[in-house]
Amino acid sequence: MNTPISVYNSTFPPCITQLPCIRQRVFYTCDKISQSFRRLLSILKNLKDLVDWDIATMAPSCRFYAKRFPQVDEVIMVNVRSIAEMGAYVSLLEYNNIEGMILLSELSRRRIRSINKLIRVGRNECVVVIRVDEEKGYIDLSKRRVSQEEMAQCEEKFAKAKAVNSILRHVAHLLEYQHDEQLEDLYVRTAWAFDDEKPGSAYEMFKKAVSEPNVLDKLTLTDQEKEVLLANIRRRLTPQAVKIRSDIEVACYGYEGIDAVKGALRKGLALTTEDMPIKINLIAPPLYVMTTQTLERTEGVLLLQKAINAIKEDIEEGGGVFNVQMAPKVVTDTEEMELAKQLEKLEAANREVDGDDDYDEEETK
Repeated sequence: MNTPISVYNSTFPPCITQLPCIRQRVFYTCDKISQSFRRLLSILKNLKDLVDWDIATMAPSCRFYAKRFPQVDEVIMVNVRSIAEMGAYVSLLEYNNIEGMILLSELSRRRIRSINKLIRVGRNECVVVIRVDEEKGYIDLSKRRVSQEEMAQCEEKFAKAKAVNSILRHVAHLLEYQHDEQLEDLYVRTAWAFDDEKPGSAYEMFKKAVSEPNVLDKLTLTDQEKEVLLANIRRRLTPQAVKIRSDIEVACYGYEGIDAVKGALRKGLALTTEDMPIKINLIAPPLYVMTTQTLERTEGVLLLQKAINAIKEDIEEGGGVFNVQMAPKVVTDTEEMELAKQLEKLEAANREVDGDDDYDEEETK
C-alpha cells in the first residue's frame, strides 16, 4: 500500500501500525540465524581439516616425508592447538603432529590488536621454520614471514602429500598393519622411493598409475600390496571432469550485423577438440556463454582463452565490438544450475528473435 505513514498513525488500529516494526524484527532475527549458521559451517570445516574421517580410526600413522624434522626456511602446514602468553602451540601436520611454537612477535608484522583475528585454535596455518633443535625437539615458527605466494605453494604441496598419506594409511588399514613402523616401511617402498628419484613426485606418480599401472612395477611390493595400493589410488585419484565457462559479449552494429557475429563465433568453435568440445550458447543479445568439459582444467582454461582471442580478433576486424564479462574459470554445480535456470527463462523469449539460435559445433558445420 502507498498510504502515508501519518495515515497509519491516525486511521488504523495499533496492531496494524506495528507491522513495520514486527517485520523489521523478523528480518533481524533471520539475519542472526544466518550468521550463526555460517559460523557453524566454518567450525565444521575447521573440524574436517583437523580430522581425516577416512583414516581417523586407523592405528598406524607416519610423517609425510622421509626426513623426521623440517628444515630451516621450509614453509609447512600446522594446526593451532592452544594459545598461551608467549605464543601459539601448534602441531606440524606433515611431520606426524610433532609440536612447534609460534612466538607472538612472529604472528604479524603489524601491531597486534587482537590475537583471535590473527590466529585461532583449530585452524590450519602456513608458517615458515626459523629454528630447529632436533635433540630437544624445539621447533620455532613464524607466520609473519610467509608471503602470499609461499602460502599458495604450501597449500598445494600439503594437499598432495595429504592425499598420498591418506592412501597409504588406508592401504595399511586394509592390510591390517598394527604398528607405525609397518606403515613407515610401506612409505619407504612407495612414496619415498618416488621422492628419492624426484622430490615431491609421489603424488604425480600415484596419479599416473591410474592410467599406467606399470609405474608401480619398479616398487618393491608384494602382489597383494600392489593390488590394494592400485585399487585405492584409482578410487581416490581418478580425475573428474570439470566444466569451464566464460561469458562474452559479441555484437556488430554495421552492415554485416548478425552474420559477422556468427562468423566470429565459428572462429572460436573451430578450436574445439575431441577431448575438449567447445559450445557457445546465447543468453540474451549480445551476451553469450562459452563452455567446455575436460579432465585437465589448466588446458581447458587455455583453450577457452584461445577461442576468446579468435572471436575478438574476427569480430573487431568486421567492425564489431567484443567484451569479456567473465574470464574462463571452473564452475561449480550451483553455478551450472543457475545458468540452466537462466537459459530456460530466456529460451522462450529469444526463440522468435532473429539470430538467437544456440551456437554449437553441429549447427555451424
